[in-house]
Amino acid sequence: MSQRKPQSLTFKSLLLENPFGLLVAVLVGIISSLAAVALLGISGWFLSAAGLASAMGTALVFNFFTPGALVRLMAILRTAGRYGEQVFSHDHLLGLLRSLRLWVWDQRINTPQAKVNKQTKGDLLQRLVGDLDQIIKWPLAVIMPWVYGLVACLGLFALGAFVSPTLMLPITLYSVVQLWMIPWLANRAALLSVYRMQALSVHRRSRFMSVFSALITLTIRGHWQHYSERLDNLDERQRKLQACLQRSTSKTKLISQLMSFLLIGSFFILCLEITDQGISIQAEVEATWLVALVLAALGVNELMQPISNAVLAQGQSKVGLKRLNQLAISAPLEREDDAPRLAPFQNITLRGFTGRYETSPTSAHLPKVNISISCGGAMRLVGASGSGKSTCLAALAGDINYDGEVLLDDQRFIQLDSPSWRSQLAFLSQQSVIFQQSLRANLCLGNAAASDTELYKVLHTLGLKEWAEALPNGLDTLLGAQGRDISGGQARRICLARVLLRSSPVLILDEPFDGLDSSSIERICGALLEGPYKPDFLIYASHVDTALDRCSHTVML
Repeated sequence: MSQRKPQSLTFKSLLLENPFGLLVAVLVGIISSLAAVALLGISGWFLSAAGLASAMGTALVFNFFTPGALVRLMAILRTAGRYGEQVFSHDHLLGLLRSLRLWVWDQRINTPQAKVNKQTKGDLLQRLVGDLDQIIKWPLAVIMPWVYGLVACLGLFALGAFVSPTLMLPITLYSVVQLWMIPWLANRAALLSVYRMQALSVHRRSRFMSVFSALITLTIRGHWQHYSERLDNLDERQRKLQACLQRSTSKTKLISQLMSFLLIGSFFILCLEITDQGISIQAEVEATWLVALVLAALGVNELMQPISNAVLAQGQSKVGLKRLNQLAISAPLEREDDAPRLAPFQNITLRGFTGRYETSPTSAHLPKVNISISCGGAMRLVGASGSGKSTCLAALAGDINYDGEVLLDDQRFIQLDSPSWRSQLAFLSQQSVIFQQSLRANLCLGNAAASDTELYKVLHTLGLKEWAEALPNGLDTLLGAQGRDISGGQARRICLARVLLRSSPVLILDEPFDGLDSSSIERICGALLEGPYKPDFLIYASHVDTALDRCSHTVML
């Protein structure tokens, strides 16, 4: 989808994502809708014609079988068409949902790493679940009901022209009012309330979600009552908007029903005449076909009712589309493989350097770092919890924004989140991330071209080779999501192995020894001090004293 679809989502682009699937669903729905209208029309003609034949004494020669078969056929087409429409339309919607999720993923991976933290995982999940849910309603609840209504009006127009040409004008007026005038009025009256309702729902959901993360703090500080009143106020506003929308929808449906009754009344006015003998049907109008037309109009009225709810679905879809487009990236990021390589450098200098989380006001008060490290050197950051060690390392790795200056060989370097800088470093964060893939796949994230020999070599260095060889499928053994099938120490060493396989000149490690035993720590220190895994620049934060510290410059934060 990302290769064909523009960066910004539009309803047109979504419809063209799978036009054949939507076309099949619409055609099956049209067949079902016309069959439902025809079922009423043919049944009305059949019953009235059969009754008239019995009254005139011609029941014995009246053809009951052909109309009866048509009635049965229309019933089958209506029922089968409705099931078929649901199958094809939901298949189309599932494909559309898959494409939308891929689009969201494309925007996520193209987001500069320093800006990813502006959006919480909960907000992204809400967009995936809530907004996508609203968008996929658009073809099913807006487009398809209007198409069915249009086709039904055309069929009613053809039947009316057959019964009497004078009926074409009221059917035309009825169609214009039902398909254009009423939706236009409903949009003017309720669309703003729909937008407000959607925006309020999002705000209310975020408020309720924040309760669970701040409940203890609110209770301790005595602010729970005030917060509860704000939640009650949001609930009350939502109830008022919901009632307003219900009234608007009810009024729209009432107007639609009245238009149908007026249409049927116009049929009788135009087809009946008053004579000396009383009220009679005009000579050129057959009574049986007039009954069929009236019942067909009632069937069309049933198809017009979903159009009344289309305003709500359209507003929800527009809000969902607008919110998702807020994720759109104007241009894809440059791939690391295609990025220009940095010239070799011998020194890294940080002046007044500090990391900055956009969503955390406390990061503005972190200490500023002034350090310099030469090629072949190592530096250890120490300090109390919350002193900014992890923030500093994440900023240096380009994961978050920063303040201050970064100099490479006395030349100021600005874009730490650029692919050219990322190609020079490997970063081990505090969190051990293990994917639900094989051990091989998890390791090859550091070096996709690594051979089995290289993989077992790094595992041996970190004391995991015997464990890996004992696994049921060796390197191809599937690891559980978030490493639930392995210990914390094993997960930490797998992540470190991934970093070492990258063989980057700049190695940034955040608490690499956390949760490891002394034997594992000794192995890791040996790998970082000598051999093929020794980096040109080593910057790490650790609260554990190791042999690595004797060769490192210590900076207190």
